[in-house]
Amino acid sequence: ASPFTFKKYGRNGIDVSELLPNLAAQIDDICVIKSVYTFIPNHEPGRNLFFSGVMTSMRPTMGAWISYGLGTENQNLPAFVVMTATWTGRKEAQAIYNRLWSAGMLPSKHQGVALRSQGDPVLYLANPEGVDPATRRRMLDGLNRLNQKHFQAMGDPETQARIAQYEMAFRMQTSVPELANLASEPKSILDMYGPDVNKPGTFAASALLARRLVERGVRFVQIFHRGWDQHGNLTGDLPNQCRDVDQPCWALINDLKQRGMLDDTLVIWGG
Repeated sequence: ASPFTFKKYGRNGIDVSELLPNLAAQIDDICVIKSVYTFIPNHEPGRNLFFSGVMTSMRPTMGAWISYGLGTENQNLPAFVVMTATWTGRKEAQAIYNRLWSAGMLPSKHQGVALRSQGDPVLYLANPEGVDPATRRRMLDGLNRLNQKHFQAMGDPETQARIAQYEMAFRMQTSVPELANLASEPKSILDMYGPDVNKPGTFAASALLARRLVERGVRFVQIFHRGWDQHGNLTGDLPNQCRDVDQPCWALINDLKQRGMLDDTLVIWGG
């Protein structure tokens, strides 16, 4: 038997563990799908299936298809953003790879852009010393002219994707620092996400960034939170793992709801 107790919550009497008290109180805003199954028992093909619908690797993932199909509402941020949160449960965790946010055979501009949890959210976001924005703009304009000549000669659509990525990177030099600056959030919102929200890379910080990304028109945000593959020490590791996500998940749903964004934002929690 589980070492933890379960009780029924909400109008439909959904069973929820004592380790998720915040989500338990909010269960009427959550759809629990119990009918999902798979014939794929192994980690790697299972994860490929989960993210791309195919157990072999290098197919377009969910976020890439959504970017391809719907585009973006913010030209200064990618349509598909990925974050990898820290965790406090079992220390050994399954590795993850960038193919889990791959664009596969779609143009590479649809692949996920990973925000880092330490240092600059995106590598090389700042210009090198001695290079001002105007100089960077002239450099990109010259490079774009060369790339356009190459495209006219070769007709490779990846050249156009590369041009678009350079332009996006230039715009992200302004948009990403503003996005990542949580100081603009009121104390009431920070308190709602919990004490870990001010620690870069935590699930709480990632959840708040997810709301800020969606608010700015990013189509698909993916947060990886590893450490759930529990094999032992359940009473030691699992409470920590659940504590990482319980209040931030509750806060994210409430935050979206109070802004009227939950009407057209789908939040999926699975693994």
